[in-house]
Amino acid sequence: MIELIDRRVFGAIEFIDDLSETRVLSPLQIDAPGVQVLRNRSGFYVLREVDGEDAYSRAFDNPPARPPRSELVVNVQDPAQRYLPQRIGLALPRWLPDGAEMVDDADNALKPVTVRLAPAAGMPLQSAWAVLRLKVAITGSATGLANVLVEAQPALPAGLPLRRSFTDRHGEALVVIVSAPPLLPLVGPPAGLTREFPVALTLVMDRSVVRPSTDTEFPSPDPALILQRRTDGHADVRVVATGEQLFSAGTRRRRTDLVTWP
Repeated sequence: MIELIDRRVFGAIEFIDDLSETRVLSPLQIDAPGVQVLRNRSGFYVLREVDGEDAYSRAFDNPPARPPRSELVVNVQDPAQRYLPQRIGLALPRWLPDGAEMVDDADNALKPVTVRLAPAAGMPLQSAWAVLRLKVAITGSATGLANVLVEAQPALPAGLPLRRSFTDRHGEALVVIVSAPPLLPLVGPPAGLTREFPVALTLVMDRSVVRPSTDTEFPSPDPALILQRRTDGHADVRVVATGEQLFSAGTRRRRTDLVTWP
């Protein structure tokens, strides 16, 4: 006799390379306590089972559209060290569209959770990219600061999107502008062309995850949580605008920003 066992899955995670905008197909290390995660052939990480949700996973005929949910944590690391470690908060089970009541993509069980992975120091770089290797260190010390969120906003007439990255355990961040034009018109007299364009740099330091590089343990940062805490004006989040840095396509530059800590 053949026994057939069917289960509902709880959704899937799609990891996106923040530079190429493509799905990460190389295997990643996923740590999700209480959740069984399986990688399929397309590179999606399927959330197959969740502790305490067995009844929901077997509900096929009349699945609840808005079941009670639990907050779970997923930690991702790249064994090849091309991407920075990251923490993801998930509310599971995800919800289903119910008639006229729509569900945002962030909660929709029929769509994968999209997670962008920031580049680490070991990321292979293309020759046309504009690259800054930024170190964030404590003032009066050579000690770096890990898990500082770095925001880079290019100032170009055509406009380029805001880029985000994190400092690693050494306090170093890889800031990459992937589609910078090789030549730009000078703003104002004299007329002419230039290769350089300014990028405004901002550091977001959340004391819940930022650690000196002399520490032995480093939590994985959750970008969405840090940005929400900044928006809420949380007392443990400090924002420092460090000024502009000149970038140009096809160049590699270095910079150190000193900050007070804690």
